[in-house]
Amino acid sequence: MKCEMTSYERMLAAIKRQPVDHIPLGQVFHSTVLGTPTDKQWRDQFERAQVMKDLGLDPVIDIWLPPPEPTPSVSVSKWTEADPGGPDPLLCAEYQTPVGKLVQKVRRTPDWFDPTHYNFLPDWTGNAHRPQDRFDEIDMMDDWFTRRYKTPLVRGPDDLEAFSYVLKAPAGAAREIWIANAREAKRRARKMELLTQARRVSIGDWFMWVCLIEDFCMAMVENPDYISRFYDIINQYNQAMVDLALEVAPDIIQYRGWYDTPDYWGPKRLEEVLVPRIEQLARQVHAGGSLFCYLLPEGYTLYRDILAEMNADVFLGLEPLAAQKSENFTLVKDALGKRHAIWGGVNGPVTVGMGTDDEIDTAVRTAFETLGPTGFILNAAIYIYDDDVAWDRFMVFVKAWQKYA
Repeated sequence: MKCEMTSYERMLAAIKRQPVDHIPLGQVFHSTVLGTPTDKQWRDQFERAQVMKDLGLDPVIDIWLPPPEPTPSVSVSKWTEADPGGPDPLLCAEYQTPVGKLVQKVRRTPDWFDPTHYNFLPDWTGNAHRPQDRFDEIDMMDDWFTRRYKTPLVRGPDDLEAFSYVLKAPAGAAREIWIANAREAKRRARKMELLTQARRVSIGDWFMWVCLIEDFCMAMVENPDYISRFYDIINQYNQAMVDLALEVAPDIIQYRGWYDTPDYWGPKRLEEVLVPRIEQLARQVHAGGSLFCYLLPEGYTLYRDILAEMNADVFLGLEPLAAQKSENFTLVKDALGKRHAIWGGVNGPVTVGMGTDDEIDTAVRTAFETLGPTGFILNAAIYIYDDDVAWDRFMVFVKAWQKYA
């Protein structure tokens, strides 16, 4: 492959739909890779990035935004109690605000201590490992709450005013510590000539974190005013977080739409509820000088006409299996390819994790032929987790990329 550009230059050019020396492989990770050779193991995202860079890949350094922090007027207490209706203990939190109290109770199921639990909540080094005595420090942004709630943080419209006090960007010393760590992450990225991406901005996903799914989905139909107010509060928080991210000027700010999928939203509600608020964030990001990435795991074919009109610079997550639902690469490329870059192309856990050499090779070749060459970054979508993909399978994927890039 021709290597006339730095990784930073190559990734930036691909996202801006400009010529590149070769199609980049910008693999996104959330953990280690099973069976990694001793000389290629890593302890944090910086060591991982060096391993990937030595292989010729184009890793990205994550700048993880901090979790919410209630205002000083909110008192917080946390405890564990028995569940009279079940065998699992309840992890509990109470937020006493000037306008009312919020209570949250989550079942600590036996798999609570699984090492994959906190992959989405790493520290600034990208290390998500927690000692067991810290697993019970429940946070608001935790995918594991989804099917373990006994009492959700937000039960309905009456909780929204109190919720607005709880959902705040960090201030004071916590804010300054985050900025110092984020600047250090960016400094290391620049030294390695790698792109930076600020992460943990989301809108739609919040109903999975703080509400009961069934109740919220019913409210989408029965009480749209509640839904609108809920997401106004969410986006006020997001705007503050984007302002915080822009203080360290990351190359990209990622919007996470993991649950913006057709199963929950469909085109009509996506367009009415989420898109205007996502676009508001995209304008804010662009005004601050960064690029805007929309992470979406599925729904590209169905949503393609809506996505084509959005101001995202790059869409992360397109892959052909999409939770066993077929995505049509040709239709998606025709819709998005004139204005947007695409970051994905191959399914991670099924194709790379369990596929034969020929199946992986075919998947990479198909991705290049249908989504490339302009405005395309290859990725085994969306992430590689340590329980999905082993090192030898990942190397087959890398060699297929080298063959066609």
